[in-house]
Amino acid sequence: MGDKGATMITARRRPRVVQWIVLPVMGVVGALLIVAYLSSLHAAVESEQAGACLALQPEPLSGAARPFTLPDLNGERRSLKSFQGKVVLLNFWATWCPPCVEELPSMMQLQRTLDPRDFTMLTVSVDDTADVVKAFIARHRSIIGGLQVLMDPSKKTPTGYGTSKFPETYLIDREGQLRFRFINKRDWSSPAAVACLRSLM
Repeated sequence: MGDKGATMITARRRPRVVQWIVLPVMGVVGALLIVAYLSSLHAAVESEQAGACLALQPEPLSGAARPFTLPDLNGERRSLKSFQGKVVLLNFWATWCPPCVEELPSMMQLQRTLDPRDFTMLTVSVDDTADVVKAFIARHRSIIGGLQVLMDPSKKTPTGYGTSKFPETYLIDREGQLRFRFINKRDWSSPAAVACLRSLM
């Protein structure tokens, strides 16, 4: 009777032991499947975004955008971090650079096309002084009035991004991650450019 009773107790305990083992394993497997699904979904989104920007011949990038804080034309310091949550078009340029000047009107058109709640265009001038840039904008106010400019005559910020020639433009997503680099000028008002930017929003 004693042996039979012990066998019955063991049989009753076995389902609980199985539960203690199986349920955590199932939880781990489920979590791994969710992670794998989200990773594949993220990869698919990135692939779609890269396809949307392909016509602009970008250089794909990855990793966090290098942080910086620079003065605007009025001396007020602005940080890249303050724009997180928006897609940022970061452009390094100078008034003495012909292709830089040539692409500015299309950049302004892009800025007017996209929703400012989702997008901001940030330019960093490597001119010697803010007065030079102010005078340049004043001469072309009807075309580029309202251009958002930060000053970096030392060129430390573009150098930190790997830029040595101008213009160069970087696209940064809502999470502050670098996505693409564009060497030399582009027509930022083109349907291809608008589609590229919207794919990141």
